[in-house]
Amino acid sequence: MTKYAKLDEGGNITFAPINKNGVLNYNLNKNLLKTDGYKEFIEIEKPQDTRKYKITYSETDENIKEVLNYLETEEEFQQRKINEELQLEADSIKATIQDLDFKRIRALCEPSIKDEETGETWLDYYNAQILELRNQLQTLQERII
Repeated sequence: MTKYAKLDEGGNITFAPINKNGVLNYNLNKNLLKTDGYKEFIEIEKPQDTRKYKITYSETDENIKEVLNYLETEEEFQQRKINEELQLEADSIKATIQDLDFKRIRALCEPSIKDEETGETWLDYYNAQILELRNQLQTLQERII
């Protein structure tokens, strides 16, 4: 179904009402719509990616068209995606560190040996895991721009 709209000086659109002044299906009556200054509204297909954009409108004598205006370059978009992925990975590492912190508290409260041959305690074991995770986290955070 074709939509009709008006464009005001502020760049905003107003769609034709369905019914107006007792006229049922006013939005389907092309002659009344054109007489009242409404024009055919042409929508564009919106991008499926998450690149930031803004919609503006272009008006001709016959119609009003949506215009897609990207707010970031392709390079900025790709960098933002990389940063978001790195941040998700960093958040996952932080959650793992927090889980290990709870285990370290337990290891402090209930000290015991993890490996009888090496004498490694559970606390030593968890500390080593956290040290490795903190190094990974530092590397990730350095890559986030």
